Amino acid sequence: MIIVQGEVYLEKWHIALLKKESEIVRRRYQAVVRTLVSDLIRITRQEAAYMIGRSKRQLQRVLKRFREEGITGLRFRSKRPHNSPSKTPDYIEKKIVQVRNATGFGSEQLVNIVNQSLNLEGRGGKQEHISKTTAYNILTRHQLVDAEKRLVRREYQFFEWDNPDDLIQADLTRFNGVPLLTMEDDHSRKGWALRLKDEKDDTVVEGMKNLHDWNYANLLTDNGSQFSRRNSIMKKYCDLYITNKHIWTSVHHPQTMGKLSNFQKGLKRFLRHRLGNSSTDLLAIDECISIYVDWYNNGKKISTTGYYPEERYSGKRDTGCYIRLVKVLKLDRILSIPVVVGEG
Repeated sequence: MIIVQGEVYLEKWHIALLKKESEIVRRRYQAVVRTLVSDLIRITRQEAAYMIGRSKRQLQRVLKRFREEGITGLRFRSKRPHNSPSKTPDYIEKKIVQVRNATGFGSEQLVNIVNQSLNLEGRGGKQEHISKTTAYNILTRHQLVDAEKRLVRREYQFFEWDNPDDLIQADLTRFNGVPLLTMEDDHSRKGWALRLKDEKDDTVVEGMKNLHDWNYANLLTDNGSQFSRRNSIMKKYCDLYITNKHIWTSVHHPQTMGKLSNFQKGLKRFLRHRLGNSSTDLLAIDECISIYVDWYNNGKKISTTGYYPEERYSGKRDTGCYIRLVKVLKLDRILSIPVVVGEG
């Protein structure tokens, strides 16, 4: 027995070893040792249990582990079960991670893609069907998203226009300095996107004509110079294409264009995963925009509407978007695609 600065040790080498352990291990060591030493400084097991904030019965278990394993027996033990019957199979988890790394898609889109692949493999049973929550947890476990604290959300009033082309939102954004024009139908969430050579007024208007070359009722934009009330080029465009009015958002109120903002975020996330944070390869950007917009409109069901954007906009959608996505991203070694009779 050794006493150093009021602490009791059974062996001298325990001192150095305990310096590497956590505070709880050192406290448990002192409680256990004080029940084993001579009568002069010995304490009762009830007192020792109080030292570590445990019951006398729990102290007995700690003491038993110390006698069997030494200092390592004083560490906390994982309560994780040895078997997890409901755990997502490893091969599905691997698919989720690989598709995420290739696309940057969120959990909802990943679920759509991977479940479709599992159905084609004949593995779409309850055990192998994954939910959005499962996909999110997998991404978090692999440190692919930041697990955020659950904060109380402020409730905003939800509003959408009644029919396709009742309102089109339009806005500019940038990817690695390259200007992108984006537009979205408020009712269906159908999106359009185009890479621009610059952000001049006539370039923006020409881009809007290329993306949506037919009349619609209302246009919603921010107050940027290209969409300004004083912009004569934009005014001529509105006179030609808009049957009702041009609406501007309130200053410092980005929620007004939240739907288009979500479309932009998804598009730029996809571009970053495919091209990185510095690429300005215009042809590659154009190709990625085409891939994403095709999948977004035909392959991503919007949770708030229950429809695919193209389906709600035009009444039908292109179901071949899944095959195109898998092939163009070279994910056919990870995901299954339908076999076409007579092919090959």
